[in-house]
Amino acid sequence: MGPIQCFLENDLSTRDAVLFSMVFQAYLTSLGPDRCWCMKKNSLSSFTGFTISQPCKTRYKGRDARILSLAIAGVVLKEDAGQVVVRRSCCKSPHCINPAHYYYGFKSDVAMEDQGKKQIKKGDPAAMTPKLVELLRSERARGKSIASLAIKYRLNYHVARRVCSEDTYRSSGGVNFNEDSLQALWLTASQNCINIYKNHPDAARELNISYNVTQRLTCPWHQKKSDKHKGNFGLMGECLDCMEELKEGRCSVDVTQFDMDWYWQVKRFWEQVDIKSPNECWPWLGPTRRGGRESVAYFPSPIHAGTAQSASRVAFWLSRGYTGKYRVFSRKDCTSFCCNPLHLSLTEAVECKAPSEISNIKLNHSNVLQHYKQASK
Repeated sequence: MGPIQCFLENDLSTRDAVLFSMVFQAYLTSLGPDRCWCMKKNSLSSFTGFTISQPCKTRYKGRDARILSLAIAGVVLKEDAGQVVVRRSCCKSPHCINPAHYYYGFKSDVAMEDQGKKQIKKGDPAAMTPKLVELLRSERARGKSIASLAIKYRLNYHVARRVCSEDTYRSSGGVNFNEDSLQALWLTASQNCINIYKNHPDAARELNISYNVTQRLTCPWHQKKSDKHKGNFGLMGECLDCMEELKEGRCSVDVTQFDMDWYWQVKRFWEQVDIKSPNECWPWLGPTRRGGRESVAYFPSPIHAGTAQSASRVAFWLSRGYTGKYRVFSRKDCTSFCCNPLHLSLTEAVECKAPSEISNIKLNHSNVLQHYKQASK
């Protein structure tokens, strides 16, 4: 059964399959194959239909998003009524939709993975894991008594007996991934996404964010009479022109680099930052909320619905580039609400080069109107 058939059997349309594939590829590109694709922490700005109201899974238009993600990766439910979707112990979020973090197994596999999570969390040597199950059964096959195995691995005697007799923890055969099987999974997923786009071009064109939304948008770095920073946005709402400049390590605090429409907002933001030397933290002096635990900076965004952002996010936008829904992080040793561009980073965008210095700090202009008058000619 192919991925499209899986969507149709779940009463979803081919258009839904195209949209889900776009989200799939966006997470694969932005977060990579190894990290959790948590819909709660990293919600995509331009797609709807996903809900995280249930504590144990993400749903897409009322359907289990984990099943759809596995279908995109070429993993389908076998003809076994006892099988369920099992989340691997390495996965940190119940709202993750990374197909490499799930497999079809049995309720005993769920119990085993839960034990594995406890072992990871507490370092409990007695936690039941696939490796321990294999050890118990192999040593039992070599003639070791159940009592000695229970003592050796600090298990209840009856638990050890049921494991060795395969009454519990029946394996689905899909618990462990090696490097080759993971590579095959991602190759299959990428090819399935390509096939979905190719077989349904009209839906793909309609849903493509660059076609449907961002052709009409500009980022704060866009200046009139320029075709840069306009209508060129990615699936996380980031300006792709800015992302290219981020790769080169762009970093400046220069209000004159922005169009007149943005000049006063940019200037007002930096006036609320205590700008010190490049090596020191730049504290936010503006408003906060929630008892001083969150900074609040007024700055409208072409992607966000609200007009208030965190100060560190705006500082990154106005010094390095507009990165949309990407989360901005400061260093662990920074003071609260640090706005020094050299201390800020995007952990998800690993290709962005960290700047070695702030190339320019210019918060005013001797004759602002004259500057922009000349720039507009």
